[in-house]
Amino acid sequence: MIMSIKKLLPIIGIIILLYILSTMDIGKIISIFSKLNPWYVTASFCSILPIVLIANYQWQFILKKHKIQVSFWYSLKNIFIGFFYGFITPGGLGGYTRAIYLKKESGETLQKCFVNILILNTIDYLTLLSIGVIGGFVLSSKFPNIFPFILILFIIMISLAVFFIHKETGAQFFKKLLQSKLFNPFKEKWTAHIDTIYKDIPTFSDLLIPFSISILSWLLYLSEFYIISKLFAIDVPYIYFILIVAVANIIASLPITIYGLGTREIVLIGLLSGFAVAPESIVSLSLFWFVLVWLFPSIIGAGVTMIENRRIDRSDSKTMV
Repeated sequence: MIMSIKKLLPIIGIIILLYILSTMDIGKIISIFSKLNPWYVTASFCSILPIVLIANYQWQFILKKHKIQVSFWYSLKNIFIGFFYGFITPGGLGGYTRAIYLKKESGETLQKCFVNILILNTIDYLTLLSIGVIGGFVLSSKFPNIFPFILILFIIMISLAVFFIHKETGAQFFKKLLQSKLFNPFKEKWTAHIDTIYKDIPTFSDLLIPFSISILSWLLYLSEFYIISKLFAIDVPYIYFILIVAVANIIASLPITIYGLGTREIVLIGLLSGFAVAPESIVSLSLFWFVLVWLFPSIIGAGVTMIENRRIDRSDSKTMV
C-alpha cells in the first residue's frame, strides 16, 4: 500500500499542472514561448553554472570539516548525480542516493556520507526558510496564513537541526530510543551506527560559513529568476518578487511532486495575481525555470551517472580480479 502511494506521488504534480493548463489559453502560452529571444534563452541556461559552482564550493567546505576527502571535480559530478536521482523521485528524495557514490569515492561509511549530504540540504533549506519568514511577514497583509505556517516550520526545523547535530543530545536520544523493547533485535548493531554517524560531525561554528554561502546562493538563484521573469513580461518589484518565489519554493518543497512541479505553479499564480500578472505568463515562466534549473541539470546528471556507474563497475571488476 505504501509503495503504491509512493509511485502515485509524482503524478500529483502532473495532475495539478494539467488542471492549471486546462483553465488557461494554451495558444497564449505557446505565443509567449515563441517570442523568446534565442540568445537570452542560451544566456539563461549558462547562468545555472555559477549557482552550481557556488553550491559545490559550499559542499566542499562541509566535506572538509566532516573529514571526507574528495576532489572539487568529483563533488561537482556528484551534485549532478543527485539532480538525476532527485528528478525521478518525489520531493527530490532520491538525491540522497549520491551518498552511495560518495562512499565509494571517499572510502568513508555510508552513514557518514548520508549525514554529510543531510547537513548540506538542511543548511540550504533553513536558509530558504529564513528568507521565507521575511517573505511571509512582508506578504502577511495580503496573505495572512503564510507567515505563521513558514515561521512554525522554520522553528521546528531549526530546533530539530540543533538538537540532532549536537552529539550530546542527538546521540543520547537515539541510544535511549534503542533501549526500548521494540528495538532490542537491532540494539547492538544500530548503537555502533550511531557512533559512526556522529564521528567527525561538524560543529555549529564550522557551519556558519556554509550557511553564509547558502544565503549568497539563494539570493543569486532568486535574482536570476527575477531577471529571467522580464523575458515573460512580468513586472513585479524586485523585493516582492524574490520573497514570493522563496515562499513558493518552500511550499513546493513538500515531497509530493517532482521538484515542486504543479504545486509551484499554483502557489505562484495565487501570490503573483495580486500584482496583475497574467496566469499564462506565470506558468510559462515557471515551466521555463523548471526546465532550466531541474530538468536540464538532471539530463546532464543522467549522463554523468551512466559514466560514473561504468567507472565503478570497472573498478569493482579489477578489485575482484
